[in-house]
Amino acid sequence: MRSATPTAPARHRLRAAALLLALLAYAFAFQGSRGLWEPDEGRYTAVAVEMLRLGDPLVPMLHHERPHFTKPPLTYWTLAAAISAGGTSEWAVRAPNALAFAATVLLLVALGRRYVPERPWLPALLYATALLPYAAANAVTTDTLLAWWEALAAGAYFLWLSEGWSERRRRRRLALMWAAFGLAFLTKGPPGLLPLAAIAAFHAREHGPRALARLATPEGLALFALLGLGWYMAVLAHEPALLGYFLRDEVLGRIAGGIHHRHGEWYGWAVVYLPTLLVGLLPWWPAAVARLLRARRRLGRLPRPGDPATRLLLWWVLLPLAVFVLARSRLPLYLLPLCVPLALLGARALADLRPSAALRGALAAWVAALVALRAVLAWLPSEADDRRLAALLAPLAAGAKEMVFVDDKARYGLAFYLGREVERVCLRAACASRTRFGRDEPLAEELDDDRGPLLLLFPPDEAPALAAAARRRGLAFEPRGRIGRWEAARVRPLRELPPARGRS
Repeated sequence: MRSATPTAPARHRLRAAALLLALLAYAFAFQGSRGLWEPDEGRYTAVAVEMLRLGDPLVPMLHHERPHFTKPPLTYWTLAAAISAGGTSEWAVRAPNALAFAATVLLLVALGRRYVPERPWLPALLYATALLPYAAANAVTTDTLLAWWEALAAGAYFLWLSEGWSERRRRRRLALMWAAFGLAFLTKGPPGLLPLAAIAAFHAREHGPRALARLATPEGLALFALLGLGWYMAVLAHEPALLGYFLRDEVLGRIAGGIHHRHGEWYGWAVVYLPTLLVGLLPWWPAAVARLLRARRRLGRLPRPGDPATRLLLWWVLLPLAVFVLARSRLPLYLLPLCVPLALLGARALADLRPSAALRGALAAWVAALVALRAVLAWLPSEADDRRLAALLAPLAAGAKEMVFVDDKARYGLAFYLGREVERVCLRAACASRTRFGRDEPLAEELDDDRGPLLLLFPPDEAPALAAAARRRGLAFEPRGRIGRWEAARVRPLRELPPARGRS
């Protein structure tokens, strides 16, 4: 008679399945509780909604007159697919980042077997419970998806370097590296290739510059060209002037020009990145630094990276970090992809960490606090919450064809909640932006378009000028009261007066 006790392999599979379910529950916890927050979540989601409405996946559009080329389309495609599959809900649009976060954690388990064989689960634990990766997975942005593609590409390179693989399998890993870098490029453009630059620098340093030719396999380059450059070639064939926009505004403008006003001062890197690292890498960095300092006291110096794996990780961290410091566009989430190599380095520093009962209890409390933070953010009122604003505007927007923000930042997330296009216009024609790829339409042009009633949202002191502009065009200007910091008014064509009694 067979025993009912599971065998060791069966127990291992059950444990792995339980851990996977726990990871997914952790990644998806409270993803639908918080409304979309401006500016990023509303803008990315609005582009995905417009793709579905127009049926055009090639050209990202904020509304039917305004293309939005500030990012390549892969994030918009994933959001559009999530909305199609899961409906119009916050849970659906945050699902791609939750899956990317969980996939990165699982990849770190695989890499941990190579980097930290005595504690293969430790890099995944460090990444999954660090504040920055978990918080970023709750935001609709490009960065969590980018972190996954970059981690997959660098992991494929490391496995290609490993001994014991057949030549055929090694070439497959190089092909996977190039494919992942192509998808990273399709997610965020040139910043997605910073780990590739780190890999090239490391490889040339370790094996000589001529060894770089071994990385450039024909199938790998073909995959990169297809996945990473195919969309660019398609839109450039339709609009060649985009090449100048991509190079001038989206590459040079971010690196050297500071045109986006994102902490471009010389000290901006310290204001943005130091707090991000100190807070975002909690709770693990103090313990890792303490162990390095103890090693320094024991050796009389900091331990040198004596093995190639550690040197690769350092290249992976330091080269992109140097670019981020020198560039004049700086945001905290730029550092998110660096959390993957930092988790591997931290696991090496903490490899002798003993999982005591006290440590397990503290870690469980920390994880509970991270999950609870998502619930608290959903409960706390925020001026950036488009769901709350949509609830206030819904009665006023009934029947309006479009919601138009005048001389203020548009709240594009309203398109997700109210099912109407959102646009930003300028009261004066001179305010139109410098390129046609992101042009703010003058108010006069908007009012001249015959698309039915509009709901205008504008600073209170502009009401007289807006009313006069509407009257000059034979439109009714109907004030609707104050909503937040805006005045609201409905603009519609004047109805014909009924004929007077007694007239023939």
